[in-house]
Amino acid sequence: MANGGRQVPPVAITRIEDFLGNLVYEYQVPAGEQVVRAEHVYLISTILSDTRARVPGFGTSPVINLPFTVAAKTGTTNDFRDNWTLGYTPDLAVGVWVGNADYTPMQDTSGLTGAAPIWAAFMQEGIQRLTGGNPSGFSRPAGIIERVICSVSGTEPSKYCPSQRSEYFAADQPPLPADQDLWEEVVVDTWTNKLWSSACGDYHIEKLGIHVDDPWAKKWLKNDPDGKAWANDMGLTKKPYLIDETKICSETDSRPILEFASPRNEDILLVSPVELFARVDATSDFGDARLEYGPGKDPVQWEVLTTINDPVTSISEIFSWDLSQINTGWITLRLYLTGLKDGFAEKRIQIDVQVPTPTPTPTLSPTPTLTLTPTLTNTPVVSNTPTPTPTHTATPVPPTTNPPP
Repeated sequence: MANGGRQVPPVAITRIEDFLGNLVYEYQVPAGEQVVRAEHVYLISTILSDTRARVPGFGTSPVINLPFTVAAKTGTTNDFRDNWTLGYTPDLAVGVWVGNADYTPMQDTSGLTGAAPIWAAFMQEGIQRLTGGNPSGFSRPAGIIERVICSVSGTEPSKYCPSQRSEYFAADQPPLPADQDLWEEVVVDTWTNKLWSSACGDYHIEKLGIHVDDPWAKKWLKNDPDGKAWANDMGLTKKPYLIDETKICSETDSRPILEFASPRNEDILLVSPVELFARVDATSDFGDARLEYGPGKDPVQWEVLTTINDPVTSISEIFSWDLSQINTGWITLRLYLTGLKDGFAEKRIQIDVQVPTPTPTPTLSPTPTLTLTPTLTNTPVVSNTPTPTPTHTATPVPPTTNPPP
């Protein structure tokens, strides 16, 4: 890797002099064999020397960040018996192993804490001696190009890509085109949730889906809260549609059967009530259905008129509708059928309601009845009876002692 992908035989003796200092032998570096493409080596070296890429695993100031550009990789065995740090510049390649002499496990020592400090110290000292502290950088081969990609998917960015960045590529291995981005608008059969084909009829919608092949990734996106949150951040629903090019609906799949018989699309309704006739069925997987209506030709809200729990296998009356309280104008009727396998289908018609508003019957006010005013009866006034004045009687004079003869 440090040689740009050229394999050079190892050598121990590079120079021999006699006792007088005369040159007897000097090693001549052979051209070597190109065993790895120079473009690939450069790409790997830029990845391993990218200090920003180390942050998620090592933090902002790991010991392997040196004062010069250097490619480095640490490693630790699961039981802590070994840890490694290997790294290189075009001038020097160094590998350090740390472990116990008897190969017993170490105590929680990783490549970053065990081997990396030794490697970093040796690397800096070696570069100082070999280059005087001025190491060579990684030379960019002519076959390397730079392209803007979607930072999430690695393809050329589509209109759904949330962020972009520049990356290096081998000229003959550019990023995948935008139409192979993670996101793609596809037409989906709503009843089977498979990709739609002409064999599926009219029950289809456009969905924003993602290309995911890895089974663990699919499980993460479908079931894990973190996966669902990520999908939501990427502009998808919390239950993202995973595009599977091998699953396309066909004539052998279950199909819904929805048919309005009366009224029909764009009929004008002049009388009320109106009887609604329809067929609501499926070749299999029938769940339940409902008849709904909404104002206008593209309602945003729906009101349920009736529910249908069993298949209506032939044209039958499903509802009698009193239109007296419905505003005149266009309304939309919808049959909405749900399946047993998380699918659905819907059928809509628009009808023009022109039922005359009934004239209200006037309510007669009652004629007022004259009430005779009663004649007033004089109430006798109580007269005070005067208290009689007592009559004084004269007091008799007593007789004398000697009455006259």
